[in-house]
Amino acid sequence: MVGRKYTALLLSQLFVIFLNFINKKKQQYLFSNLSPEDIFLVPEAMKATPWHLQIIFFTLIIVFLVTLLIAIRKESKATFHTYVPNIIIFGLLGSGLIYLNFIKNPTGACFSENKPMICASLQEFPNTRSDWIGDYRKIQDYGFVTFYVSKVLDNVTSVLLPNRKVSEQDILQILQQHHFVHPLEKNDKEYPNIVVIMEESFWDSHKLDNDVSKDLLAFVHQNQVSNLLSPSFGGGTANVEFEVLTSLNTTFFPNELLYVSKLKKPIYALPYYLNSIGYQTIAMHNNYGYYYNRNKVYPDLGFKKFISLENMIAQKDRKKVFNAGGWATDDLIFDSIKSTLVESEQQPKFIYAITVENHPMYNDDRFGKQNYKFSKQLSETEKQKLSTYTAGTERANQKLQELAEYLKTVDRPTILVAFGDHLPNLQEVYDNYGFFKDDPERTNLKNYQTPFVVWSNYKLDKKPLKQPYIAASFVAPKLLKLARLPLSDYYQFVNDVSSCYSAVHHKFINENQTCNFDKKVLLKDYENLNKDVLDGHNHTYKIMQNTQEEMEK
Repeated sequence: MVGRKYTALLLSQLFVIFLNFINKKKQQYLFSNLSPEDIFLVPEAMKATPWHLQIIFFTLIIVFLVTLLIAIRKESKATFHTYVPNIIIFGLLGSGLIYLNFIKNPTGACFSENKPMICASLQEFPNTRSDWIGDYRKIQDYGFVTFYVSKVLDNVTSVLLPNRKVSEQDILQILQQHHFVHPLEKNDKEYPNIVVIMEESFWDSHKLDNDVSKDLLAFVHQNQVSNLLSPSFGGGTANVEFEVLTSLNTTFFPNELLYVSKLKKPIYALPYYLNSIGYQTIAMHNNYGYYYNRNKVYPDLGFKKFISLENMIAQKDRKKVFNAGGWATDDLIFDSIKSTLVESEQQPKFIYAITVENHPMYNDDRFGKQNYKFSKQLSETEKQKLSTYTAGTERANQKLQELAEYLKTVDRPTILVAFGDHLPNLQEVYDNYGFFKDDPERTNLKNYQTPFVVWSNYKLDKKPLKQPYIAASFVAPKLLKLARLPLSDYYQFVNDVSSCYSAVHHKFINENQTCNFDKKVLLKDYENLNKDVLDGHNHTYKIMQNTQEEMEK
């Protein structure tokens, strides 16, 4: 652009250093990375900046511009021949990186059975699509510039991949065909609190070993109404909560963590809808807020508040709350739930809490030495893993029971829902028990079912939930109906999909015997809704936003 080679080289590197400095400071104080959209926050930043720092900032800008002007005048303009090798090198590097990113994308050659040898080397490249660690830490690991070049390549790949955009008319037709019957009415006094606890790797060890006592999970068994059908096995927590909170489906986006790869804008989700009918919406997690990009994603889902580990305990005290496995105690999150319910009691609350203390791996004694009896002859490592995991589930059961006792003292009607996000990652323990003996591809329902528990401090009809399993993407409309809340067009549509399909899963699609709609058309409409929200123009959000505004008038 300036036509001067050395001037461009010097100033571009100064610019990169400047961006890295801003990013470092933002990470230091806000636990968030610098994003392109931060340019829109410059006016707010100026208002918050002391006057002497503003003078320094504008002085540096003037120095930069003067230096640029002097450098341009001192250095002679480059000839066209200077540009030719640069253009060729840039073209070769750019096209090479695009190709590598293309074969590495979620449906590319690196995910085929006969993947090319180069895929092994690509493991060292930044993974900006499905790494649970989140953008904040990825930038720390790879550097600011490297990360954003990777993000740009992801966007280029998405544009090059064949993808039919869904029109606004198509989405409008889908939603209008499933128009809700009951009007949306705010009724804050009647609406119950809804507390959802997604328990890390929560399952029943008795399903693996009959000698493990069922009494360890007494509260869970007394209040279990169904099973959650998880989209994941042994990991991928964020994809489970993604389905529960959005009613969208990870099946249509294989090999991706959607919080990391796709969710970069406001979308219509359960927190957004509950906000619109008078709820206060709070997300909680006793881990760092930047994991899975939750600190960025939750506002886009409609959560008004996110209480993460950084908000639960001072940094100087954090070492005290981490167990031997490296995870924070769940006492933090249960205390946070109780204190939040006390605040602004006149407003109903929706709390979505994610626990972490029983997170894999289990090769430690984080809950102390255990003495469980197992039917199999296990190695010391296997015994320790199963014992530690089982102790964690027993403790989770106890914490849920204690919370239920506390909720009996809450004046407002309150529903407590708890479920495991996925089965635990017990590795060789499964092999010893032959858990996958007849199912090497893991297509059996048992590999994805965790307890689904419902308790309330008032009389509640749980019969509509008493079914073999509830798919994660279909939880929201069933939860709304359980709380006797009206369904918007969006949730009426999702509810209709669930009436025809018990599961839309990457391993299987299970149809119900009865269906009042054309099943194939309904499934295609569901897929189109997903693609509009995450790969298209997000007409769904705009339409539902307009619908809500009209109802409020």
